[in-house]
Amino acid sequence: MIIIHGVTKELLPRLAAAALASRLGAMPAVVVTGPRQAGKSTLAQRLAPGTRLYRSLDDLDVLDAARRDPEVLVGGEGFVTLDEVQRAPELLHAIKRAIDQRRTAGRFLLTGSANLLMMHRVSESLAGRASYLTLWPMTRREQRGEGRVGQWEELLAAPDSGGSTCWRPYPTSPMTGAPSCSEEASLRPPLK
Repeated sequence: MIIIHGVTKELLPRLAAAALASRLGAMPAVVVTGPRQAGKSTLAQRLAPGTRLYRSLDDLDVLDAARRDPEVLVGGEGFVTLDEVQRAPELLHAIKRAIDQRRTAGRFLLTGSANLLMMHRVSESLAGRASYLTLWPMTRREQRGEGRVGQWEELLAAPDSGGSTCWRPYPTSPMTGAPSCSEEASLRPPLK
């Protein structure tokens, strides 16, 4: 009999869950990579119930279907999660075509091992169509069920003495042209 102390069947919150949800709301495909046993499949399965079709290429029938007719797995109108996608790289071209035909945010969630990004086909096939997220093994706080980063999270969210939570690394945002922290501070009325 094997007894593992401290292990529960309760799913612990992951820090990456919010980033994943945000990316699924913005891009047609999100690729989650990371080392073995980091929790990629578990995180993907959490999103599968209800609105997402979940298929694992660890299932030999699914893998065979992916290799014979990848269009079957990626076609249709629904949202699809394909786990262990590195096992059938031929799926990537079918996913590219499906996205080009109907670009819908969050349509594909793909997971794979860390070597997935090393495959030239991934970056080439999904360029401009996918966001990439690396899932690392659980932090100690995640293991304790806290699902947050602790004091860094609090520090970055805390307002400065002027009431701003500004910590931008650039003078202005390269994407939006938003003012820098000093420009933002000069736009506020002085403290009394």
